[in-house]
Amino acid sequence: MRIFVAASAALLATTSIAAADLARTDQSMRLLFEEVGPSGNYVELSFGSVRPEANPVSTNPGIGGLPNPLDNYTLPGLGFLHRVNEQVSFALIYDQPFGADVQYPGFATTIPAGLPFFGGNATVETDAVTLVGRYEFGNGFSIHAGARALQASGSIYTSVVSPTFNQLTGSSDTGYGYLVGAAYEMPDIALRVALTYSSAIEVGFDATEQTLIDPETGTSVAPAASTSFEVEFPESLNLEFQTGVAQDTLLFGSIRHVWWDGFNLTTGAGEYVSFTSDSTTYNIGIGRRFNENWSGSIAYTHRTEGTIPSDSALAPTTGLDSITLAGQYSMDAMTISGGITYGIPGDQVIENASGPVNVRDNEVVAIGLRVGFRF
Repeated sequence: MRIFVAASAALLATTSIAAADLARTDQSMRLLFEEVGPSGNYVELSFGSVRPEANPVSTNPGIGGLPNPLDNYTLPGLGFLHRVNEQVSFALIYDQPFGADVQYPGFATTIPAGLPFFGGNATVETDAVTLVGRYEFGNGFSIHAGARALQASGSIYTSVVSPTFNQLTGSSDTGYGYLVGAAYEMPDIALRVALTYSSAIEVGFDATEQTLIDPETGTSVAPAASTSFEVEFPESLNLEFQTGVAQDTLLFGSIRHVWWDGFNLTTGAGEYVSFTSDSTTYNIGIGRRFNENWSGSIAYTHRTEGTIPSDSALAPTTGLDSITLAGQYSMDAMTISGGITYGIPGDQVIENASGPVNVRDNEVVAIGLRVGFRF
């Protein structure tokens, strides 16, 4: 029963939108269970576009409301599955699992000049490639395991030692981690339960660091210097399930927990980022096949709230509730899936010397598209 795929096309872009951490994809192992073509192959291309909006309002009446600090972003993806025989298959997956794009106004763009965040900003980009193999025992049980390679780059401008700001820009080497999991299937009722553990991945950064920046002018009395540091992206656990509940009707869902507590970015100049809470995302949905070509689904996602007040102004929302509507069209060896998500990121409070900033009435809209071919 392929209708499960319709829901994933939109969810690929929206599981962690507007999150209080850096997560952007759910790192699902769904691809391992796709049907293949006559040569044992399946390939898919995916694309997501996310438009988040946060509304920070300072409790200081001299500052008031601020522009949306969250920029739009896109999520490309690529997957390839090859079935060697009845027991053995492997998949290759490319995604961008972590990221950030936050920008506050600074200098003379707000009155008083620069308040309350003086142009604080962060940009993080990652690229990951996962190679995973699966072995089926023939009795419904299977195991899967593999390796993941990750690279990251980005910049951050924030206050490390008050009252001055720091600018840090760099890129990492390639870090490696592993994943391991197991699944149980009953094809007669479209039942599948899959559990996957992904290890933490540590990467080493080479960066340029500018310290002692005057937040009101953007100038520094100190020269830029080279620095190096390590960042460990967290481990995670995914539970994914589906089951038929009636003819041509599928119930599906997932639970994902990520150990963000302890995530830290620190150089010799001080601490830039420190997260103090984990995150858990719950998803539940139902899919329906209308005929041989068309199917659709609806899904609800809830992401738990993190620390309030926020660990950083660069994490202006926390938690998420969203609804996803998706559809799928299948014809011969090709499948096209697409969907749209509307979400409400949770309210947050950001402590600031000029007065607390309340972030409320947030929203996010995302679209996802996937095209798959079996050959």
